[in-house]
Amino acid sequence: MAVRIRLQRHGRKKRPFYRLVAADARAQRDGRFLERLGHYNPLTDPAEVVIDEDRVLKWLKRGAQPSDTAKNLLSRAGIWERFTAERLGKPVPTREEEPPLTEEDAASPTDEETASADDS
Repeated sequence: MAVRIRLQRHGRKKRPFYRLVAADARAQRDGRFLERLGHYNPLTDPAEVVIDEDRVLKWLKRGAQPSDTAKNLLSRAGIWERFTAERLGKPVPTREEEPPLTEEDAASPTDEETASADDS
């Protein structure tokens, strides 16, 4: 059985909401699926994307093929890069976090401090 990771459309007319699912490639778009892996809401600003990374990686390792749109969402979440790095035996890239504050940033006065200093 060929498994695809793809989107299922939900929501009403002109108000789409998508679920990311693992489904048999022969199943209908909004039909039967094997497992729900997350969801995607394009109407919020910014678009809300929630993906269960461990479950997606499990399906990808088993040979599931993502659709073009699903692959795009996985890339934006950093899951696709992690999967390809693991498959090629390279070190897994870590998620980039905000750099810690430097001493200069911590010591620089805030707008409120400068405003109160100007008033005196």
